[in-house]
Amino acid sequence: MVFVSSSRPNPNPKFLELSPSTASTKRKREKRRRKRNKNKDKNNKIPNWLEIPEDVWLLILSKLNTFHIIENVQKVCMLFRKICKQPSMFTTINMIVPDTCVKFPNNVMNAITRFAVDRSSGCLLDIYVEYYCDDHTLMYIVERSKNLKHLRLGHEIAISDEALIKAVEYLPVLEEVELIICFFEVETIETIGRICPTLKSFSLNDVGSRDYELNCNEEALAISRSMPKLRHLQLIGNPMTYLGLKAILDGCPLLESLDLRACFHLNLSEDMVKKCETIKILRKPYDSTADYGHEACSESEDQFDTYLSSLEPVSSDDGLPEHHNESLDESPPNCFSHVQLDQEFSD
Repeated sequence: MVFVSSSRPNPNPKFLELSPSTASTKRKREKRRRKRNKNKDKNNKIPNWLEIPEDVWLLILSKLNTFHIIENVQKVCMLFRKICKQPSMFTTINMIVPDTCVKFPNNVMNAITRFAVDRSSGCLLDIYVEYYCDDHTLMYIVERSKNLKHLRLGHEIAISDEALIKAVEYLPVLEEVELIICFFEVETIETIGRICPTLKSFSLNDVGSRDYELNCNEEALAISRSMPKLRHLQLIGNPMTYLGLKAILDGCPLLESLDLRACFHLNLSEDMVKKCETIKILRKPYDSTADYGHEACSESEDQFDTYLSSLEPVSSDDGLPEHHNESLDESPPNCFSHVQLDQEFSD
């Protein structure tokens, strides 16, 4: 039924007047439409990144490389600069050198590392440095980071044996030492184990080679003699043989994980595999190194992985192939020269 007012005639007879109920429904429909459009505009609004809480930004930025934080991130805006000054940003320092900075002067990279250590204000727990770190910088790190638990050095770093030993002595709560493609004397490795009673994790990684003339058990024997409390041991690319692995299993009975990838001189016999059953995580010589961020073997070695993974276990009486039965008394030639420790740290 259409309601028509008698007091005021319809000025346009072609269109009938709406009843009050119909007009109310139309208003409600229009209100809902405006509300939908408003919510749609709100969802399409470009977010204001500065409204993100500082603790969230701190978590995000702390995942970045320390070099990029110092050279780039802190220069973005005042908020980022404020966050990058907080010591909690530098509890972990990861000085991976970008490819574009490989030719940076040594003094510049050492200065950046020392700058990051200063920003940590003594809160540093974990540090990784590679290539550019000399004896002075290493001592600078440990003297200002008494709570350091993880010391990781990589890629032919120019640190002497004497400096490394002296640095480890400064760290009473050190739990992990990681040496990646670094060249230190066997005596240095054994000394580290003896002066670090809290050491739980040790890594001594190299580039693996299948040249049996290069096999050597000296490093494995040094670890077995000096690190009986180890829980985690990584020996990627190590040249040890069956005898070296046997010594480690006998000397480190608490091992929970053992990484033997790219240890091409090892061909695990059945009795050795059974002896490793107590180890929770065992990475075998021909397991994939896809999750390893460093060079494990040369490109010329990679093409033989499929063939060598199908080799049968050794069948000799002592579990060793014939070329492994060599005397361990002969020390390998010392083919690496080390930087001499400055007089400042030799006292």
